[in-house]
This record gives sequence, structure tokens and C-alpha cells, in this order.
Amino acid sequence: MSFDYIYFVFWIGSYILGSISFGDIVVNKFTNKNIRTLGTLNPGASNIYSEISPRFGVAIFFIDILKGSISTLPIVLLGYPSWISAISMGLLLLGHMVKTPWGKYGGTGMATAMGAGVGLLPLGALVAVLPSFIVLLITKRPSFTGAAAFLLSIIGGWLIYQDLISTISLLIGASAVLVKYQSQYKEIDIN
Repeated sequence: MSFDYIYFVFWIGSYILGSISFGDIVVNKFTNKNIRTLGTLNPGASNIYSEISPRFGVAIFFIDILKGSISTLPIVLLGYPSWISAISMGLLLLGHMVKTPWGKYGGTGMATAMGAGVGLLPLGALVAVLPSFIVLLITKRPSFTGAAAFLLSIIGGWLIYQDLISTISLLIGASAVLVKYQSQYKEIDIN
């Protein structure tokens, strides 16, 4: 099997994985509610935490982290060039954030992009965990926590790996999350 074919499989798989809204699936299956009609209308962890239950919100957060890391971490662990995992992350976020062939828009992609960052810059992401958790405890705002996690992962990842492609890719992913967050919530009072 040629390497080009393996890349293609990872890329298509990343897009398909990104297009699956586990928030919708879990909430609908276990509560018979439609999360897209509640709170911020976002099928992400923060809205599920607020509108359904903390248990479901935390579960979706970790499912989305896993979803993101599945698209990048295997590629990194197999020793493929970082541009392969960068493209996988881009396709994952495209599937997650943009209207899919299944007719649904995903959430902001914050946890999914964080998971992809775990694959791109694993030690950078690890460095960000404790300080980001402290930001969450202090601010009680997932958006601030996400911003801190991305910033610390990018800086830590660069200092540890000095991999320009992975660092810029995570910066672009974090920027895409910010743009999606701003466009999705511009008409909703989220305070």
C-alpha cells in the first residue's frame, strides 16, 4: 500500500470523524432532548454542561478531545511528516465546523481542535493542562479556558518541538475556533 493512499485515508477519515456530532448523538440518545434548541443552540460540551448536566458536558468534552486526537496523534506516532497531521486537523475542523453532507453544522470546535493539538504538539498540550484548569477555576468561562489552553499549547509546543508546521497549524486551528465562536454567538448573549 502506498503512503499516498494512507494519507488519503487519514484525511477522508478525519473529515468524516469531524462531521459526526457526538453532542447531538449522546444528548438525543440518553435524554431524548435536542441540544440545538437549548441554551446557545451549540451541540458542544459547554452548552450540554449548562443545559443538560455537568456529567454529559464533561463526557462530550472528552469525546471531542479524543475525536481531535484520533485525527492527528496516530500520524505523529507513526513518524509521518507533520504536514500530514496538519492537513488531517484542517479536514477534521472543516467537517466539524462547516455544514456537513448530513445537513448539520457542528459546534465551535474548541475541544476538537484541542484534541488535534494533542496530536500535533503533545508535550505542549500537556504543559497547558494545569494552567488552563486554573483559568477555568478562576474565571468559570470555558471560552477563556480554551483561549489559555491554545495559547499555552502553541507557545509550549514551539519551545519544545520547534516544529513550524505543527505550531502554525495549531495557531490556524485556534483562530478558526475563534472565528466560529464569534460568528456563532454574535447574536446570543452568552454572559
